This record gives sequence, structure tokens and C-alpha cells, in this order.
Amino acid sequence: MPLDTLDLNINQIPNGIEYIHNNINDIGLFEHLGDVQKVPLQYFNEDKDGVVSSQHLQNYYGLLNTKTDKLLHCRPVSNTYKLVQHTELFKKQGDMIIDNSDLPHNNVKVIDHIYEGGRRASRSIHFEDLKMQVGTKQDEVTCRLDVFNSIDQSWSFQVFSGAYRSLCRNTQVFGGEKAYQQNHKHTRGLEVDQMLSKAQTSLQSWNENKAQMLAWKNIPLTEEKFVKFLSNTLCKVKNGDGVRLLKEEKYRVNQKQLNYLTQVYQNEIKDCGANLWGGYNALTHWSTHTQENYVDVDGKDQVSGVSKSQHSVKLNRQNMVRNLLNSEEWQTLEHQDKVIA
Repeated sequence: MPLDTLDLNINQIPNGIEYIHNNINDIGLFEHLGDVQKVPLQYFNEDKDGVVSSQHLQNYYGLLNTKTDKLLHCRPVSNTYKLVQHTELFKKQGDMIIDNSDLPHNNVKVIDHIYEGGRRASRSIHFEDLKMQVGTKQDEVTCRLDVFNSIDQSWSFQVFSGAYRSLCRNTQVFGGEKAYQQNHKHTRGLEVDQMLSKAQTSLQSWNENKAQMLAWKNIPLTEEKFVKFLSNTLCKVKNGDGVRLLKEEKYRVNQKQLNYLTQVYQNEIKDCGANLWGGYNALTHWSTHTQENYVDVDGKDQVSGVSKSQHSVKLNRQNMVRNLLNSEEWQTLEHQDKVIA
């Protein structure tokens, strides 16, 4: 069924289609395209006598559109490729915003894009009731969430949140500020739910504490300082291991927890810079993700947290983070010489 038969306000854009609407639950554009699935591939060989034989292509798959029953014209994907369906992704995001956040979702502008027949897609949600004053002229900018996805390996999975007028996928935003930004290839370790949740909670925190968040973004925080902070607070134990990075015998820590939080911090600052805002995001990530699969510094699969009573664990961790933000150690970081990142 061609797209122009849909009862949607569709606009043609370079290499794709744009659909602007006001309903977070409306995923009609993506549903119309159909989902895709990995299917085995064969290759054929003809010998010198003209005899044709075939074999399965090991560890690589084609992508089949289940609605049209046709293969996508793209290179094969590996057996480790993590396929993220557009329909599932944007439905999940809408449900999370409505059911698990305080973001006002009744007055929104949603901009859906599809490119190359659906091989790439993006969604931008503008929260018209959330405004932020930015820049020296204190211009009013709308808060927003942006998500980019592909099913053919052409884009990494990427999320943005903040208050800005425009952005590009090389992590830059213009006319405002980012609250959160992260990308991940479609490989082992991609946790879509966690990235969507983090973008959402960061935007919520950003909106509720604008002045504080802007101040934290301008306070530098090296990895060593963050590790020392953790070693003196959250990760400190009586009979733990020493800290490799600090090389000081006086620190005794839960090494697994410290390594995990350090990795989270490293991911947070890739695009937003090494600052106190990155440290805050790392702490809130730990407090809200009570059980997370990850690969440690030695390349081993690990699980953070516990499997039981996750709601109670989350509440306890959130209380711990609140106490940390009021601690003498955090205040020391907060009142150091401030340098614009």
C-alpha cells in the first residue's frame, strides 16, 4: 500500500517523508512500513561444467520486510546485530513517557521522519508546556526528546534530550543546551530501554532544576576526581580492594561497583564533557537501573544490582544519591574553581 493512501498529513522531504502530529501514541507511519526480520542467506556457485550448487552464508543474514515479503536492499547483518524495530521502539518510548514520567504529554508536537523507505527513522517530541531560557539574550526554547534509529546498520541508535532549536547527529545542538545524549551501535550491549529512560529522566531533572544543571555543566570533573569521590562515599567499604587509578593504599572499595560506576561515567561524558553534570547523571543512572547487563573492563559479561525487590532497591538508591548530593564530598566538587567546559 503506497504511503499517499494513508490518512496522514505527510510531507515529502529529501530522501524521505515527514509526518507532524500531536499524539505520542500515534505510530501509524512506522506501522505502515512493516517490521523486518533476519532471514538466512544462500550463495550460489557454478563450476566449470556449469553445475550450480548453493550453500548457506554462515553468520550473516538478510533483512526481510514481513509486510511486503521482500528483502531490503542493504548489506547483510551479522548474527550479533541487534535489530530494533521502529514500531516497537516508538511505542515503547510513548508508553514510558505516559506511564513512567511526569513530563507533560498532552500538549506536544511530534515530528516523525522516515528515510530510504523506512531503513532509517527518527522521532522528535517537543513538549510545548516546557520552556527554558537559554543564551545571553535569555531566549525561550522548547524542551524536546529526539531519537534516531536504523534497521540497516546505516545509523547507530542515538538519543538526545534538552532544550535546543536544532541538532545534528554528530552530537551537536544549536540554540540551546543538551540534558543528555548517547549513541550505541546495534550490537551486543545496546540497551534501548535504558537509553530511552535516561533521556527522559534527564530531561525531567533538567527542567525541574535548570539553574543547578547549567551550573554543574560548567564545573569540570576529571575521571580521577570522580573515582576519588566514589572511593570516599558510595563505594567505600572496610575490607575492600585498593583503587587502581588512585594508587593510594588508604582507599578500600567495592571494586566491582566502582568499576561499573566509572564505566557509566565514561559513557556519560563522551559527548557532554567531563563535568559535574556527567557525574550526577552517572549517579542517577545507578539509582534507577537496579539490574543491568554490561561488559566490564576485562571484557566479561556482568550484571549490576539484584534481581529481587527492585522497587525497594531503587527507592533506597535514590535516597542514597540525594544524601550524596548534600554531602561534604559533593559540596567540595561543586565549589571548586569553575571553568567553562
